[in-house]
Amino acid sequence: MRRVACLCLVLILFVAVDLAGCAPAAAPIPPIPGPPTPTPGPPLQVSSAAFEPGGEIPAQYSCQGANLSPPLEWSGVPEGTQSLALVVDDPDSQPPGFVHWVIYSIPPTSTGLAEGVSADATLADGTLQGVNDFALFAEEGQTHPGGAPINRVGYDGPCPGDTHRYVFTLYALDASLDLPAEATKAELLAAMEWHVLGQAELTGVYTPQP
Repeated sequence: MRRVACLCLVLILFVAVDLAGCAPAAAPIPPIPGPPTPTPGPPLQVSSAAFEPGGEIPAQYSCQGANLSPPLEWSGVPEGTQSLALVVDDPDSQPPGFVHWVIYSIPPTSTGLAEGVSADATLADGTLQGVNDFALFAEEGQTHPGGAPINRVGYDGPCPGDTHRYVFTLYALDASLDLPAEATKAELLAAMEWHVLGQAELTGVYTPQP
């Protein structure tokens, strides 16, 4: 009797194993789709209708001419930009980095700056202008060799003894800076720290006229 019971148990186990082997495999769990990968937009770019990248800056934008700021255009402002800033300096000066223009709190919807931006510290759209390095040695009311006033605030153009490069650096920022008008380049760079979403450069060259 005990032998029959054992045989029955073995038979039951055999049938159970056989049925388990015939059972369909569980379907794999499909992966959970993640958010779509954002398509990167075009890079931030800055240009001027007055000169090509690496080209000669016309005399009207220099101390020998009318001392006008050149027209600038930009595109590719990153999403999330709250304000724009621009610095123009001379890497060939001694010491390097003489500052010709500091302008900031530019509205993020702006697509450029017209020729001949005024030397006012605060512009009509809320844009602010800082002091340039001419303010270090020029007194109010002094003029450039071409007869135009030295602005000290806003733009003052190239005025080298020989050929120099001038770098226009545009910054897209994720914040509206808590910075008053007439700030220096150093103060602007400190305020921008950790807020730069993108930047672009345009370099021009100026050779003094005989």
